[in-house]
Formats: sequence, C-alpha cells, structure tokens
Amino acid sequence: MRYLLLFLLFIPGMLAPVPVNDTAVYPKNYFRSPVDFRILLAGSFGEVRKNHFHSGIDIRTEGVEGKPVYAIADGYVSRINISSTGFGNALYLNHPNGYTSVYGHLQRYNSTIGAWIKAQQYKKESFEMDIPLEPGVLKVKKGDVIAFTGNSGASGGPHLHFEIRDAATQETINPLLFGFQVKDDVPPVISAIRIYPADENGLVDDRNSAEGFPVAGSDGAYTVKFKDPVTVSGNVYFGIHTWDLINDNSLKTGITSIELTIDTTRVFSQNLQRFAFPETRYVNSMVDYPLLVNSNQTILRSYIAPNNNLNVFSKTKNRGIVNFSDKKEHRVTYIVRDIVGNTSKLSFTVKSVPPVSGSVKKHKTIEGTLFTCRNENKFTNSDLTLVLPKEALYEDLDFHYSVSPAVKGSFSRVFHLQDEDTPIHTFCTLFIKPERMPKELSAKALIVKVDDKGGFSSRGGKWEDGALKTQIREFGNFTVAVDTTPPVIRPVNILPNKNIKAQGSIQVKVSDNLSGVKYYRGTINGKWILMSYDLKEHLLKYDCDDHLKPGKNEFRLLVRDDTGNESVYQASLIR
Repeated sequence: MRYLLLFLLFIPGMLAPVPVNDTAVYPKNYFRSPVDFRILLAGSFGEVRKNHFHSGIDIRTEGVEGKPVYAIADGYVSRINISSTGFGNALYLNHPNGYTSVYGHLQRYNSTIGAWIKAQQYKKESFEMDIPLEPGVLKVKKGDVIAFTGNSGASGGPHLHFEIRDAATQETINPLLFGFQVKDDVPPVISAIRIYPADENGLVDDRNSAEGFPVAGSDGAYTVKFKDPVTVSGNVYFGIHTWDLINDNSLKTGITSIELTIDTTRVFSQNLQRFAFPETRYVNSMVDYPLLVNSNQTILRSYIAPNNNLNVFSKTKNRGIVNFSDKKEHRVTYIVRDIVGNTSKLSFTVKSVPPVSGSVKKHKTIEGTLFTCRNENKFTNSDLTLVLPKEALYEDLDFHYSVSPAVKGSFSRVFHLQDEDTPIHTFCTLFIKPERMPKELSAKALIVKVDDKGGFSSRGGKWEDGALKTQIREFGNFTVAVDTTPPVIRPVNILPNKNIKAQGSIQVKVSDNLSGVKYYRGTINGKWILMSYDLKEHLLKYDCDDHLKPGKNEFRLLVRDDTGNESVYQASLIR
C-alpha cells in the first residue's frame, strides 16, 4: 500500500514525501507553501549539528532578503519572538488542525503585525521580546502575507527557516511530511563506517580502539573497502558516515532512518521524523563527539548511551552493542533512508574471534573520580568546586582534573576539567576561588574559558561565599580574569551636527573585549528609541521615524557590558 501511495502521488520530476516507518498520518493537502516560488533547501530537518538537530527546513531565497512569506493556513499569531540570536525575528502561527507553523530569520513583518510589535517594544522599552498571544489578537488567513524573508538572528545568509510543530507538545516535525514538494530521487550517500570497542575487552583488529574504514559504491549500493574481513572480538558497536542529497542541490542534508542488522537480526534502528526540543542536545551522544569536535567528521553511532533519552530509537537490542564470541563470519548490513524513501544499502562481513581466556580486564578508576551518569556528581577542593546534576552525562566517566600555572591576565591558576571531547548535556555549576584578587577589581571579575592559544572567552560569574560561581555546559580549561575595559561604540553613518534628513536610519557598531554587551539604551531628545541589534554584525540600527523632530535632535547611546563597564556616545543631529 505504501508503494502504491507513493506512485499515485508521483508528479514527473517531483516526489511528494510520505512517512518512512511511522504510524503517524500527517495532512498532505491542508497547508500551502510559505513562499510563492519553488522550494529549494539550504538546510534540512534533523541535520546533525554540534549541540542540536536542525529543527526545520531552510528555504533558499537566492541570496536576497524581502521576499513575501505567506500563512500556510488560517490561524492566529500565537507567539512573537525577537532576538539578536537564534531565529532573530520569528513568528509562530497556531492552526485549527492542531499544528503550529514557525517562520524564522525574518527581515520584517507585515504592517499590521509590525505595528503591534512596535507598540509592545515601545511599551516595554526593549528590542528583544518573547510574547505569547491569545487567539483573538492577531488573526491570519491562509495565503496572507505575514512577513518578509531576511537574515536576522544567527542566520548565516538570507533564507527562510520554516517549521511545523505539534501545537499541543511543541514537538517539531519534518515539514516535508505534510506534502510540500521537493524534487528528490537521489539515494543517500555512505562514505565510511567505524567499529568501536564497547568496553575494555572489546577488540577491533586486535586493538582496543575504534577503527574507521572507507566505503566504495554509489547509487544506493555500497560495500566496505577492506581486502579481508576485519576481526572483531567481545562487545563492539558500529557507526556510519552518511548523508542525503537532493536533486539540483549539492547540499549535504540529513538522514531520516538508519537500520543495522547482523546476519538476520536487527540490532539498531532510528527514525528521526520529529523530536522535542528538550531532546535536541542528545545529538551529542548520537554522534562520535570527539571526532566531530576534532575533525568535523560526523559519524552516527548505532549505539544508545545509557543516558541518551532521545525518542527516535526502536527495535534495538542491547543498546546496539553486539557480542562477538564465536569463530564465524557475520554479515553486517546498514539500510539508510531519506524522508521520501530513497534507500541506500551497505553490506560487509566481519570475522568474529572469541575473547582470549584470561584477557578480560576490570575497569579501574582513581578513587573519587568516577562520575556516574545517573546521579549528581561533585568534585571539590580548596580552589574549585564542580557540581554536575544527575543525568548531565551520557555515560559514566573517569573524570580527569589537573592544574597549571596562571596565564597572562588571569587571577587564578588554570583548572583543566576533563577535556572538550566529552560532552555535557545540562548546565553544571562551577565555583572558583581566585588566589589573588585586588578588592577594587572584584566587581569586574568573571570566570573565563582558556583556549589553546591562551585566549579568554567569558562564562560570567557572581560572587558567592568568597568564590566566583557560574554555569558551564562544556568541559575545558578555566580560570578567573577581570574585565575593566568599557565597550566600544563606533558610529557608522552619523557624526556630530550631521544633517541626516536624507537618510533612513542611524547605525552604530558596538563591541566588547571580553564579558560582552549586556545592555544598551538609545534615546532621541531624552526619549527611548527602538534600536534593533544584529549581534553577528555588532550593529545597532534605528529606523528614522517621528521621534526625530525637524531641526536639532540630541542622540544618546549608552552601552554596558556584563561587568558593568559603560560607554556613552552623544551627537547633535539635524533633520
């Protein structure tokens, strides 16, 4: 029946997406396209990225901003989020059929929505806002122009980020399951596999370390490039480097489902068609995280860590760990599918070798350094305290700690907490007691992370019981520094006594050397004005309106960083 439906939905050159191994049935003809041109993707649903899955599709806009964005169905504006990061200018619509559509990185909103937003911003005297709306405030009809495409927030270039969510749970769902047509008859690509010992006794080619192997093949049929079967012994698991391609696009996009069988037994299966946002960081457990961090290579592990609670796995045996203890050859088969059902198959043979008698090793740890993934863990000494809440780790960890001398600009030694190859799921609390801190500088102190070249990046910090306290979400090297340097304000298109009657905006760039811009306030003639903040460009922008009066106007901008340093720029401007 599934193949029949796919055939009936076929249009020459176009494939209408259908669910793959999913019992959910999504409406195919309810929503219209959010744009009035052919959908070409700049990013796909579920793409694996550091710390998160991509939560929607990115629609290309030919490198330009300002293209109309349409309501995909009747509904109402349920949320407006405006930020210098993330989705930037974002709009959320709730629809009667139980779904929410999301539109991100917008340039601007339509006149009605835009006027409502501006009124709220002036009321709150804040550019950034995150406001839920009641159903009757801003209604929309299917096909209404609700906004225009842009490049706001953390966007890497002009495009439309588009999502469909379950309104009740806010789980995000692959939009291509709803009938939006994207040309795709290309099967996924498989380029490599990796075999991992699952414990101290697992062996791959007689070594207790992971081994990678290149893959040969194309057009959906692949095999591994090794002359003789690789030998495996004890508990091991597998990983695969794979991606999808779409017609008329060189973009490497995300895979929807992966199945792994050994001989005729399925040992692992995952299907990423929807996920809840609290789950998205589990991507760091799904991938070979050290390989991603150190070489930017994405290996998807066919293994479920003890504290990986991502709800995309099914029909998995022993969390994907396979025990090889006989003397037989075994056939390993991967089946990889994209969202429309294009399929690739990789098949190869491994040689099982029984573990040598007496070779079983017992796991050893230094007393006091074993962190368990299910419980809270605390490491403390006279200089430092680190508290990991329960389930902050994906697996049990032999925690490594060391100290090195202070570096230039630091007010404590450098504390080495594990390494950056080990991911952390939730925020952890870090206390550091500076060894020397002049009283006059204590208000400017903060915890910083130290990179390989000795550079600092702020992690903030507040004093508590004689120590600086902050939240961290990654291991690494940390110390205490101070930020006494005020932010820098650099006018872009204004100067004192300039006549600005012919220009449409006031633009100013702001930057800070360490702790970061925390607060800014722009005024004209003493009254607050709306200045949008583009963090990636370090740009504050005020669109000239009736707050500017004919004749002389006094513009003032105050910028404050996270340790309280302030800078002020003032200029008389003529209109």
